[in-house]
Amino acid sequence: MKHDISGARVMALLLRWAEVIALACVGMQALAQDRPRDFDHLRTGFPLVGIHAAQRCESCHVDGVFKGTPKDCASCHTSGLRHARSNTVKPPRHIPTQANCDSCHNTQTFTGARFNHSGVLVGVCATCHNGMTAAGKPANHIPVAATNCLSCHVTTGWRPSRFNHSQVVVANQCASCHSGTFPPAEGRPVTHIPYQTLAGVAITNCDTCHKAGFAAWAPARFHSHVTVSSQCASCHNGSFPPAVGKPNTPTHIGVTACEICHRSRTSWLAVQFAHSPANAVGTGTCDNCHNGTSARGRPATHIPVTTGLARCDSCHRSQASFATAVTMNHSVVTTSTCKSCHSGGFTTQGVTGALAKPANHIPELQLLNGASMDCNACHAGTTSWAGVRMNHGASLGGGAGWCKSCHATGSNYLGAMDRNALTHKTKTPPAIDCSESGCHRPLGNIGAAFRSWR
Repeated sequence: MKHDISGARVMALLLRWAEVIALACVGMQALAQDRPRDFDHLRTGFPLVGIHAAQRCESCHVDGVFKGTPKDCASCHTSGLRHARSNTVKPPRHIPTQANCDSCHNTQTFTGARFNHSGVLVGVCATCHNGMTAAGKPANHIPVAATNCLSCHVTTGWRPSRFNHSQVVVANQCASCHSGTFPPAEGRPVTHIPYQTLAGVAITNCDTCHKAGFAAWAPARFHSHVTVSSQCASCHNGSFPPAVGKPNTPTHIGVTACEICHRSRTSWLAVQFAHSPANAVGTGTCDNCHNGTSARGRPATHIPVTTGLARCDSCHRSQASFATAVTMNHSVVTTSTCKSCHSGGFTTQGVTGALAKPANHIPELQLLNGASMDCNACHAGTTSWAGVRMNHGASLGGGAGWCKSCHATGSNYLGAMDRNALTHKTKTPPAIDCSESGCHRPLGNIGAAFRSWR
């Protein structure tokens, strides 16, 4: 049998089938929407909580199909998947993770998610923390090359962090971080020596001087590694410890260029002061500085010289040392008494010291007015104690300067004097002193007074 179906007939059939399908869909949706009130969605294994509880069934059950509806977040919230439809989907700039959505998000809202790092592979922090996907290094972060954040940051809160110098090559690059720009990498303190201002100094980095490693800046040794021959006072001015400055003592000279005198970079004690020609020996200018204020002055044990008249170079003839080339110049102490120096209090001065009377010196206190007599009453020269001429000071015997105090047998005083017993001549009554009536002059009649007994 031959059937002839026209185009109009076909169109009518298609329209009829469309109506049937539409009615079927509406019926299914109605069934889905009009589920029994006692239906417990929790029995499906997917509880309707949060924003899911307010959604229409067809939002998840596509085409009224209940069986096989996915229960994971990603199937409905990933762009391009069948169940995504008009749902909020993971944006292209989402953190690249394979963890389930509910590892970070809840069913209330996608915003305010708390990222769970437990599902992130170790060592891939920079994959997200690049400044676009997640917070990256701030502008004041130390300028490290691309490396694993975990090298320094040991917590997901970033703080506290500890820079691990062993994982980052920093030789000769300390200043790239330790410049004061990248906390907590501390830079130079304000009291750091101004090494960059010193002429001829080629310091390229912190570790030029700081050799103790990464644990501490101290100890640092500047002169051990850098040669400086001038401008010492740029650092040694008291403002940059531990570079000690000029001591605040009255004996340091008032100059600013340390290297004029100090010749060593390891000790201040290697001192050699260079006097200018204007202050040479013989100019009489020593006292201008060597006054105890600008430079070392006379010690307390120095012989008492007359200020103004006696200049240092009157006796001290060397600028290398006060103890070198010293010759006592008595012409500058003519206004002083011999005893003011030759008293036993200045025996350490000069080459031999200001010698005092020896213990067996003639006791001038036995002489008339002997207490007021000075050394030059008998000693005529200043180069030697020899050549002495005894000055009896017009002493008289018999108590006014007993002759026997020195001239009696057994006395041991210095000097080539005659010594005899009072009984060396027969006399009645016996003599009580060398000089009395009938004996030696000046009270007696024999010899010349004070010069000859005979």
